[in-house]
Amino acid sequence: MGRLSECVIRKARPDDINDIMSFIGKYWDPDHILCKSREFMEWQYCYRGEVCFIVAENNKSHELEGIVGYIPYSEEEERDVFGALWKVRNNHYPMLGLKLKLYLVNDINAKTLSAIGLNTDTLELHRRSGSFLGTLKHYYLLSDSEEYKIAKIVTKSVIPYNHEKEQYRMERLFEVDDIKILCEKEKEGKKVPRKSFDFICHRYLRHPVYKYQLWEIRNGKSILGIFVIRRVECNSSSILRIVDYIGDVEAIAHAGAELQRLLKGHEYIDFYLYGIQDDILKDAGFVLKSDDDINIIPNYFEPFVQENVTLIFYSSMPSGIILFKGDGDQDRPNHIAEN
Repeated sequence: MGRLSECVIRKARPDDINDIMSFIGKYWDPDHILCKSREFMEWQYCYRGEVCFIVAENNKSHELEGIVGYIPYSEEEERDVFGALWKVRNNHYPMLGLKLKLYLVNDINAKTLSAIGLNTDTLELHRRSGSFLGTLKHYYLLSDSEEYKIAKIVTKSVIPYNHEKEQYRMERLFEVDDIKILCEKEKEGKKVPRKSFDFICHRYLRHPVYKYQLWEIRNGKSILGIFVIRRVECNSSSILRIVDYIGDVEAIAHAGAELQRLLKGHEYIDFYLYGIQDDILKDAGFVLKSDDDINIIPNYFEPFVQENVTLIFYSSMPSGIILFKGDGDQDRPNHIAEN
């Protein structure tokens, strides 16, 4: 067992990328897309010339002992940041994982730092580093089908949207200027975390593998919000996943009729999130996946696993944050062969 003084913790450089990919393949998963595809690695972790990894390098062997990736949400000097892909080498250096996390907290000009998809074994470490812990809520909008091949439905929970709420229309978004309008409004409103227009375009419009649909909520000529949706096909069936939302969250309550229209031909629409009031989702017709709900609304599709999944997060912001499944690296392909 080594001493921490034998390691240098620093920001990654472009010439570290091959070593980081090798480290992922050796100590995480030899079939992981991030050790197989240089193109995907650079798309996800190289943003505007910055290699978005912190590495722990052995002074003597110059091998990597640990890594933690991060995803900056804007091109500004001080920005909201999401941590991702945090791994150390077999406890070779005790507390190295905490040291990497603290470097991430203190040395990358992060206005806020969050991450989704925590392993339960690491929760105490995140508490010790001063992070707030919580879980994303899982909502779903179930179609009234006779058979479900993706979900496992024991009790059919189909609730009507609130007809007393004025219903706004939804349109497929093709004009990126509409995204820019909402991103500017969120900047003025100090939303946390805040994604820049450039980041939204990079993350969803220029994804190298997934094809996202953007649907805007409109009230007359006013654009109020944008759903980022991904269609998933499995077991000769399909679902829709809302992975992100940009704009006024109150507008979601007025989109129930249009969401029902989108739902046609699919088993369900699901929506992982944190920080939006339950009544807003209920008015749109969503059911909250509670602990006593025996239905199964799967989260994993690569490979497909028919089980419920709780997504745990940490954040440096104890209140006022709004998180979605698309944050960080939660909505990404796992293996090249399946895409």
